[in-house]
Amino acid sequence: MDHFEQQLFLRSPQAVLVTDQANNIVQANPAFTDITGYSLDEVKGENPRFLGARELNDPFYEDLWLTVSSDGCWQGELWNRHKDGTVYPAWFNIMRLENDQGLVTGYMAQFFNISHLKKEMNAIVQSAQFDELTHLPNWDMFQDILAKRLEQSKAQGEQLAVMLVDLDRFKWINDNLGRSVGDNLLQEVARRLGGVVRGDDALARLSSDEFVMMIPLADGVESALKVAQRVVDQLAHGIFVEHREIFISGSVGISVYPDHAERPKDLVKKADVAMYAAKQGGRNTFRVYSELMERSKGPQILREEDLTQAIVSGAIQMTYLPVYSIYSHQVVAVHARPSWIHPELGQIPLADFSGLLQSPESLQHYEQWLDLELRGLDVVWERFPKLRFVSFRIESQQLQSKEAVQRWVSQLSHYQQQGRYMVDVDIKTALEYEGQLFDLLTSEAQLSVSGFACESPILEQLQEIQPDLIKLDADLIMAMGNDEGRQKIVDTVLDMAGQLEIEVLADGVATAGTRGQLMGQGCMLMQGRYFGTPLSLEQILDHLAVEH
Repeated sequence: MDHFEQQLFLRSPQAVLVTDQANNIVQANPAFTDITGYSLDEVKGENPRFLGARELNDPFYEDLWLTVSSDGCWQGELWNRHKDGTVYPAWFNIMRLENDQGLVTGYMAQFFNISHLKKEMNAIVQSAQFDELTHLPNWDMFQDILAKRLEQSKAQGEQLAVMLVDLDRFKWINDNLGRSVGDNLLQEVARRLGGVVRGDDALARLSSDEFVMMIPLADGVESALKVAQRVVDQLAHGIFVEHREIFISGSVGISVYPDHAERPKDLVKKADVAMYAAKQGGRNTFRVYSELMERSKGPQILREEDLTQAIVSGAIQMTYLPVYSIYSHQVVAVHARPSWIHPELGQIPLADFSGLLQSPESLQHYEQWLDLELRGLDVVWERFPKLRFVSFRIESQQLQSKEAVQRWVSQLSHYQQQGRYMVDVDIKTALEYEGQLFDLLTSEAQLSVSGFACESPILEQLQEIQPDLIKLDADLIMAMGNDEGRQKIVDTVLDMAGQLEIEVLADGVATAGTRGQLMGQGCMLMQGRYFGTPLSLEQILDHLAVEH
């Protein structure tokens, strides 16, 4: 070995190992000791196989040495074991050594630890296949998993469900409580959904607030429905994020292979259609895809143009809920609630289609319809002048222009000539459009605020708005019996209302137990299934006649 070769041998960052013709170690450089932990004295005369971390089968070694014999060298990855017992991957270059006559005199192996390279590669693969926030598979990886499982399902003749989970009102939480809260919420949702999936299932994050699941159906579609119910149940419980409890729900759409589609993307599209049907049909529930849900212009079942057409054709109808007083044991007020009678989805409440009222055309059609309905209530006041109020909902988009506010002031002044009206608005709308609401109240209309399903109100906010009534949302009341967090919200609202001497109206009261519980906490105005279902104008007049 000349001087140059000696310097290269001694200073090479790669381990260099030289063996004799019988493949016993005769020489090793300092890098070998650094990488393996063994000195030359400890390994001299040994076969390099002792460095291996795994028992490689004979065919592997046969192929390796056949390659060295035929080509003179071999390159590849082997797993070594360090002297301290740790295992690491190494990249080997094994060469055959020959003398001037071409006779084999031994072998030389160069190798280095590639652990850090594999970690970097794994990180790149991980980022390409997994969602950074939730560590769930992303859409690309889920497609691969689903495609492979579909091939297996086809071969075995089994059914398979794709389940799309969309978080209800997540955008509001993210926009109003901050991205940090939203991120922590998504991580907890991913954990809860992970607790629902079984060994053969798959779960991935599809987009910001959407998750997708693959469920093999060994027991038929009924097993998918059970999983969907568990998903809904898991999301119904409050989630503690940054010292606050947040409530969120999920709308779930289900498609089934091979009944609805056979390709991965098509199954997800069908599940998307079913998910929108669940969202527009009440949220916090699930739907299985059907052809009736399909629309020519995309998966969203309810569109603004459909709503406009429904208003024009008379598919929007006003229903009335009796408001019951625990003090007087009779109906003391009426809540007017629009419903969309949809040919496929049935009766859809205002809360589930009000978001479609965006364009001037749809708003104009809706407000003209609403004005006509409210003017038609003169008969209620003529027969029952002692009613305390008739309440109805106004959405934020109905207050966004000065012209709209002035029109409402004029209309409310007209309604008030016959009886007392109460305008119900979301707490967020009340804070954002406080000045416009003040203008409305100059017509002597009353104000109720609602929208506390996710978190408790702040006392200073209620003092600033000074509502005549606080309304507890139906989904809050219906969930409080099995949800300690929502019960706390109800308790807080009732406590604040007591301090401010404001009445509270509970919506969604469905059982005698809920009625008794709320009454015990001082809530004396209630509406819901326990006191009567939504009625037509003729029916509410008959109901009031019996009550009064």
